[in-house]
Amino acid sequence: MEKIYNNIANNILKNAEEFLSSHSNETEINESLSGAIEIIQNLLSLQSETETQNIELQNSQERFQKEREFYQDILNNHPAGLYRICVLSLEKWGNKSWANSDNPPYTVEFMSDRFSEILEISRKEFEQNFFIISDLIFADDKGSFVKENKIANKKIIPFRWEGRIVVNKKIKWIRLESIPQKLNNNDVQWTGILYDLTERINNEEELNKTRVQLEDVLSGANIGTLEWNIQTGKIKFNDIWAKNLGYSVTELKIGSVLFGSKGWKKLTHPDDIAYADEMLLRHFSGEMPNYIIEVRMRHKKGHWVWMRQMGKVKTWTQDGKPLLMYGIHTNIDDRKRSEIELSNINNELEKRVQKRTLELETLNTELLLSEQKFRTISDFTYDWEYWKSPENKIIFMSPSVVRITGYSISEFENNPGLLDEIVYISDQDIWKNHITKRTEDTKEGDSVELTFRIVTKKGEIRSIGHVCRSIYVNGMCLGIRVSNRDITDKMNAEKELLAVTINVEEKERNRFSSELHDGMGPLLSTIKLYFQWLSENEDKQKNILITEKGNQCIEAAIQTARELSRGLSSQLLAKSGYVVAIKDFCNRINDTGKIKVVFKTNTNKIFHQFLEITLYRITTELLKNTITYANASLIEIDFEFNKDYNKVILTYSDNGIGFDYETIKSRNTGLGLMNIQHRVQILKGTIKIESSTNDGMKANIHFPIDELID
Repeated sequence: MEKIYNNIANNILKNAEEFLSSHSNETEINESLSGAIEIIQNLLSLQSETETQNIELQNSQERFQKEREFYQDILNNHPAGLYRICVLSLEKWGNKSWANSDNPPYTVEFMSDRFSEILEISRKEFEQNFFIISDLIFADDKGSFVKENKIANKKIIPFRWEGRIVVNKKIKWIRLESIPQKLNNNDVQWTGILYDLTERINNEEELNKTRVQLEDVLSGANIGTLEWNIQTGKIKFNDIWAKNLGYSVTELKIGSVLFGSKGWKKLTHPDDIAYADEMLLRHFSGEMPNYIIEVRMRHKKGHWVWMRQMGKVKTWTQDGKPLLMYGIHTNIDDRKRSEIELSNINNELEKRVQKRTLELETLNTELLLSEQKFRTISDFTYDWEYWKSPENKIIFMSPSVVRITGYSISEFENNPGLLDEIVYISDQDIWKNHITKRTEDTKEGDSVELTFRIVTKKGEIRSIGHVCRSIYVNGMCLGIRVSNRDITDKMNAEKELLAVTINVEEKERNRFSSELHDGMGPLLSTIKLYFQWLSENEDKQKNILITEKGNQCIEAAIQTARELSRGLSSQLLAKSGYVVAIKDFCNRINDTGKIKVVFKTNTNKIFHQFLEITLYRITTELLKNTITYANASLIEIDFEFNKDYNKVILTYSDNGIGFDYETIKSRNTGLGLMNIQHRVQILKGTIKIESSTNDGMKANIHFPIDELID
């Protein structure tokens, strides 16, 4: 605008010069100059106004730009993607095509950031290929997209489509809507909006799964549901609600229409209607947070069915009236009938109890007399008697406990565990095994016997003869009945007798070699191994060596038989003890090279004579059995002295062919094993033998120790 005014001013000056040159009259010149000056002044004034307008125009443009950026931000940050394209009219297409990215028959006028984000494409990609959206359509949904697009373009009508697209190998659900507007030049302007429905549809799918699961739960629990519009009386039932009363959903819907808002009363037992009405009003008034009743309802077949109804009003009208109520119905007919039967039984029982009470009052007097007799007998019994309940409480204990243990009855009653605590430490294992066996194996009426030792309150060790049995009355266990007798004197006498017996037995064996089986057997078995070795070996030098060793063993056997020495008479055993004697015996077996014997021990102590002899006889018998029958290559012997529990433990095992121990035990075969068990029993020890066919054997033997020779 300023340039225009400058041109006008220049033209005026030029015209003025021409005028001055063509007019010499001063008056005319002055008049003309006055007119020109006025024109120039007007132009200058107009120029000033124009400059002011220019400034205002510039300010308007800046405000417009800010508003444009503001609305641009709104569109770009809209949750849905927005776009606008302008498609040329058909007469303008010429040789243009949608696939021609350099000169397409459309222009992209607008594309929001959200539109680009949903499709994960840039504006440039969209401008170059409008059909890039079609390329993203999931294969199964592309047909419907193309069809709707063709119809919209042909008829110039709104385009609406919902389906799936694949973006970076991920499936998205979208909805695309576009509104056409035909311009004056016949171009068509399409303004569209793109929604990302992925999250909503995923949520709907999860909701449907949850709804199906809920329906399965309701079906499995046989729970009927309903929605009741209290103001209109309209009720929605599920199949289970109707099924509980023998109807279909359609039948109940028709019934609710015919009977109106109070139609439920037609199905409710007359005696229960007032109660149901009262509870409903109390819930509507807010007195009860939930509506819970149990009423009878008429089944389609005519009989009454007990139903438990639970519900709650969830929405209210503006004036505070209940509107929508949701609830469940559960069939409790079986439970109610059981309760009625139980009530009848209880009434009958009360009558019987009254009658029985009279009988018991009569019997109580007789029971008091019987109790006096029982107390007299039990309190003055010589043995220590007690009765322990299944809950491990002392129900009764005779006064003899003080004489035998030194502890009072109250000490045992206050601490039933004292019965276990006073058991001598070496007998703890057999006591625990006895309790376990009594718990697992004892049948009604069976008695179990045991001999063990206790430590009295004064520290004396006393032997107890124990007999117990479980008490059952009418099939119910009342606990354990126990009778304990002090057999210390008897055990001491037996021990002295045993000592004499063993002493005589050993003297007789030394004199007559009555147990050559125990002494000579292992030596002869060793000789047998040498002969087997000799028969299997073809090396003459080795045969000479084997023959020499065999001769040595034969000489040893002859010497043993002549002098009743190491294997039988216990000369080495008496001099050096069990550990040294067994080591010597094992070394002679290892010299054969046919079988390996590993002997381990934690002690070199010598124990009392009876225990040493018994251990030696048991060990050599086990070795003889393995060499003779087991076909083993390895024997392991572990001898341990447990000082804390004052006992010795002998563990013997081999890797031979084994045997069926239960069969041998039941048939009483196997003389060697029977002898071993007999020896263990003599010294109050315990033995456990484990073996099965092709799985070797293992023996675990425990002996309590009464005396020790250092």
